[in-house]
Order: sequence, then C-alpha cells, then structure tokens
Amino acid sequence: MSEIIIAMKMGLLSSNLNNLTSGVADLGTAMKLGVTTSALQDFLNGKANITMSSKLGLLTSDLQLLLDKVGRKGAIGLVIGMLIKN
Repeated sequence: MSEIIIAMKMGLLSSNLNNLTSGVADLGTAMKLGVTTSALQDFLNGKANITMSSKLGLLTSDLQLLLDKVGRKGAIGLVIGMLIKN
C-alpha cells in the first residue's frame, strides 16, 4: 500500500504522515485528532497528558505507563490507529 493511500485512509496529507512517522506533530494531524499540536508532540515525546488520555479513554497515569513501555514508535502507532479508526 502506498504512503499516499495510507495518508488518505487517515484523512491526512502525505506530508502529515511523513511528519508523524518522524515523531513530529503538525497542525493537520493535531486538528484531525481534535487536539493541540503541543499535546500531540508531548505524547509523541513519551509524555502523557489529559488531552490524549481522554482521546484514548485512559487515565493519564495508565497512559504514561503504556508510553513508558511502547516508546516513541508505539506512540506513533497509537496515533496512526486512532486516525485510521476514525
């Protein structure tokens, strides 16, 4: 599956997907998730916050435990899953 098709399934531009897979939050991805760019960047950097916790339906402390286990690549995967699901 091409990157463009994956981005389209996520409702993003391919440049947004490139940024996301590099661990960089951008406005387009944040808007699609309904969060701020800073909340998304913190999440990608391994720091749980109330915004992303509520999007995932988890307590912030539980999300932090998960992020500690899965790392940056896992956080990116969670975001991709959230976007494809919607």
